[in-house]
Amino acid sequence: VADYLNATTHYGDPKAGCESDEIAVQIQGVQGDFCTPACSLVKKCPTDVPEGVTAAPQCALSASSGGKYCALICSPSSKDDAQCGTNASCKAISGVGICTYDD
Repeated sequence: VADYLNATTHYGDPKAGCESDEIAVQIQGVQGDFCTPACSLVKKCPTDVPEGVTAAPQCALSASSGGKYCALICSPSSKDDAQCGTNASCKAISGVGICTYDD
């Protein structure tokens, strides 16, 4: 239960704990990690992002187990790491960007 006390929005830093419906994920080949909820065609990604984040939540990740998860999709070419919020930055992968926490 302690892991969920500090999370006030989705897509936060796992170091501070994730929300009860999230897991901490790290994408192979991408530095950093982030908290994320599951999603599907009928279950949309939550839009409560951390303060200052302008990146858009999308159901963009597929787990090897077959599940799908949300990610904050950003623009790695914009050089604007503010789009990902405090302590996070936009990492390029497959032509798009994903916000991850670097700590």
